[in-house]
Amino acid sequence: MDTSGLNRREFLRKGAAAAITAALSTALPGAMPARAQDKSETDLFRQINRAKDKNKLQGLELGHVPQIHAPDSIKAGVPFEAEVRVGEKLHEMVPSHYIDWIDLYADDIFLTKFILTPNLTQPVCKIMITLDRSATLRAIEHCNLHGLWEGARPITVTP
Repeated sequence: MDTSGLNRREFLRKGAAAAITAALSTALPGAMPARAQDKSETDLFRQINRAKDKNKLQGLELGHVPQIHAPDSIKAGVPFEAEVRVGEKLHEMVPSHYIDWIDLYADDIFLTKFILTPNLTQPVCKIMITLDRSATLRAIEHCNLHGLWEGARPITVTP
């Protein structure tokens, strides 16, 4: 900023305007170019992520793979409770990192959607379900920073 020929008041006004512009450019989403992401980070958004080994979760899997708690076997037509918890270690719910929603399916049949709010909710949802045939319950959740994650649990239905 060229300050030659400026009086004190004009100098302060222009300096304040420059400071505000600089502060807003880093605070507003989309105001600055997105930071470069490494390939593994961008790949999270190109697929539904699943645990490589559901018995030994590692890294991001620990906080993102939905855990479905339900009976292994149920009677046809009898309601049962299913609980979905996001992460073996419950996922945080702060404005900068949170779970947006959780969808629940029986095989490919949509059952419900839970919409969550950072700070006010936790990524734990319960629902009563009735099945008339064996199916795999599938929970798909969306993390604002790490994309889509799926967890599954087979349920056997007996007559």
